[in-house]
Amino acid sequence: MAKKRAPRGTGTVYERPDRGDWTGQIAIDGHRRTVYGKDKTAARAAISALLKSDGQTDQKTTGLTVTKVIDEWFERDLAGRDRAPQTVELHRWAADRIKVSIGKRKAATLTVRHVDDMLDQLTADGLSRSSMLKLRGTLSQALQFAVKRGDLPRNVAKDATIPPSATRTAERTSLSPTEARTLLGVLRGERNGLMLALSLRLGLRPGEAAGLFWDDVGDDAVNVTRGVRMVKNRATLSDDLKTAAAKRTIALQPDLAVWFDDHRKAQRVERMAATSWVDDRLVFTSPTGNVLSPPNVRKQLAEVCRRAEVPVIKPNELRHSCASLLSDEGVPNELIADLLGHTTTRMVDETYRHRLRPVVSIPSTWATSG
Repeated sequence: MAKKRAPRGTGTVYERPDRGDWTGQIAIDGHRRTVYGKDKTAARAAISALLKSDGQTDQKTTGLTVTKVIDEWFERDLAGRDRAPQTVELHRWAADRIKVSIGKRKAATLTVRHVDDMLDQLTADGLSRSSMLKLRGTLSQALQFAVKRGDLPRNVAKDATIPPSATRTAERTSLSPTEARTLLGVLRGERNGLMLALSLRLGLRPGEAAGLFWDDVGDDAVNVTRGVRMVKNRATLSDDLKTAAAKRTIALQPDLAVWFDDHRKAQRVERMAATSWVDDRLVFTSPTGNVLSPPNVRKQLAEVCRRAEVPVIKPNELRHSCASLLSDEGVPNELIADLLGHTTTRMVDETYRHRLRPVVSIPSTWATSG
């Protein structure tokens, strides 16, 4: 029996199993309107409400400005989500930029062109493509929250485009297996070389490696529980990591366990010779036992790369190299995501897909094979 069609002019509704709700769409005055509901009945009711108001939103919400929409999203939605402080700070940075550009505009009258014009202007001001993506993402999440609440009929940020002229972020460098082994050999004799090796071998973020305490290190595993982040230009320890999956336990290969023992002995010698030592909990420190400064770590790695005669890379590119090398060996994306502390495989899928081969086995061989 043929499925009964809805009368012409009443719009269409369809289920979105991936999101657990229903979408309703209808054209009013030549403009397609989209609404959402928890079920088919709710979506139909939302369409009916649009028809009764000639496509306008509820009178109580037509006065909402973009700034108000963003503020309510921060207070009612984002505040209740498990987001790392760094992620929240990025959203606040983006929100501030958006408010300056279009914050006073009524959200109900916001169009795709308005958002495009904002992105064009910010690109002309020198912001990069990655910054544009963050700005559009923040605005889109705020508007989508308003749509779900029935305050807006449509999320116009979804259809906005990033200007082609926006500067693209330079592609990250990934070391080859030979380059990685060469760099590891030089790091073995370097002060705090183990910290950089942990990013290359185990995929630790630079801040995660720098934030390790001796209590986090066992005979056969290391616990990642905190990190080092810059706060007002000062390196500071923080228990808040980047993602929900960032706190993890990673098995240590035997050679890394030996390296930890050697590093502990070397640090004891340093502490005995020093007139004062700031923090004896830290595995990796400055010569006075203080938290390592990320800029100094970058300088150290650059110098080591030059001496090893391999491409000069940044600390986070050691982690990128780790994931690329594991992908190249056929390690499943799910295991790489777990190792790196990602909540999903999306980053691995998008960043390392060009290196994937048919799945073989999990053991890594590049670090030891010739």
